[in-house]
Amino acid sequence: SMRKDIAKLLENGQEATARIRVEHIIREENMMAAQEILELFSELVVVRLPIIETQRECPLDLKEAISTICFAAPRCADLPELLQVQMLFAPDCGVNRQVIELLSVRAPPAEKKLKLLKEIAEEHNLECDPAASETEYFSFHEDLLVR
Repeated sequence: SMRKDIAKLLENGQEATARIRVEHIIREENMMAAQEILELFSELVVVRLPIIETQRECPLDLKEAISTICFAAPRCADLPELLQVQMLFAPDCGVNRQVIELLSVRAPPAEKKLKLLKEIAEEHNLECDPAASETEYFSFHEDLLVR
């Protein structure tokens, strides 16, 4: 598993590589969390389809669900059904903030990566303490990331 690979990297003192690889796990976890929200929104839209079909405008209580599905569709290639829904509706309302964050292409925050590295080290009974280089870690190229 990916966690086991990261644990081996930590064990071998390859912390920099482990930090990079841990981003992949975070992205996968975010995608799974976003898909759970999208599944709920999709079920809501399917249940309310008869209502949607009889109205000219999107019902207020469905605007967030539909807009969120439309926002997520191009970002979730493994869910082609979302693109079909997107074609049916024009987004004219707010997208769920949590889904925006979960599907963001930005690098995960350093704190989140460090937390996951510590978790993986503990799971594999490693004496590795990523916090030892925490100061260097948090300042690592942050000056380049400021816009």
